[in-house]
Amino acid sequence: MKQKTREPIMNYRIWIGFLIIFILLNPWYFPSGDPVLVYGVPLWALVIMGVTVVLSLYITYVIRYHWEVEDEEESGKEEK
Repeated sequence: MKQKTREPIMNYRIWIGFLIIFILLNPWYFPSGDPVLVYGVPLWALVIMGVTVVLSLYITYVIRYHWEVEDEEESGKEEK
């Protein structure tokens, strides 16, 4: 039996994941003043780029495993 998936808008755990990622996207938690440089790039910029990759992977995960996607052709065949 295939487990029926729900729309992700109804799953609060998905929204908590998005909230955590969006909080990490803002560099408010880095100290003000001279930034820490890693090979000439500020650390906060590297963290934001990394969290952006995490956001992309999380969106892919949500779409793939939590979003019910069916073509009109498939739904029409099942109803007949």
